[in-house]
Amino acid sequence: MATQGTSPARAQRRRAAGNLSDNRDVRSGIWIVHAMDGGRRIPLLGDLRHEHFYFTEGDPRIDFAEYELDPTITTLDAVSDKPLRFDGVVVTLDGSRHCRRVAERSLDHANGRDAHLIERYTVAARRLGGTFEEVTAVQLDAASVRVSNWIRVMGAYVRCRGRSLGVIEVLVAAHVPGASTVTLGDLLNRLSDQPPAFVLASVAKLLRRRALCSDLDERAWSRHTLLWRA
Repeated sequence: MATQGTSPARAQRRRAAGNLSDNRDVRSGIWIVHAMDGGRRIPLLGDLRHEHFYFTEGDPRIDFAEYELDPTITTLDAVSDKPLRFDGVVVTLDGSRHCRRVAERSLDHANGRDAHLIERYTVAARRLGGTFEEVTAVQLDAASVRVSNWIRVMGAYVRCRGRSLGVIEVLVAAHVPGASTVTLGDLLNRLSDQPPAFVLASVAKLLRRRALCSDLDERAWSRHTLLWRA
């Protein structure tokens, strides 16, 4: 049953994450997720920030993302203002930097308090060398296929974290054709002499490194998932 204010789809994704790899403290609402760069454990407050993690990790445009950020002080801060803390800073493959606020709704320029917040966020983002952008529940729900898939992709990685996958990554890359697609199932068949879990974890790492592309924004992660070189 979805809790009040939570969409049924989000409740389903929460259950999927809990069944795979993520730890959630029900009382505090904090999720613990694992990054692929050495398996860092990242605490995220609330379901929206948790989904934003997978929304971002699965975005083929994103090269680098940081989710644990210090508060930022700006020249526009009033005495009564709380310090700003971005929910993520992402760098795209073309080098542009975006400082994100993740929330149920966007700030409203017509609302005086919101307008002041927008100005503060914009200045804070500029100090970090980026632009301010917002990610809302509507955007996350619209990307529900990607979010659900990347919960599973990251789960495939987490199950094999700590293993040496370099050789299998090379094998996976060599078996993905340069000018056409291959299904995940065909790849597993071609590498049947390797542990399937290691192959899946290697695919996950290559997808996150953006060395491989996929149709995971449109179709569920399965043996029918299409893969091709970036």
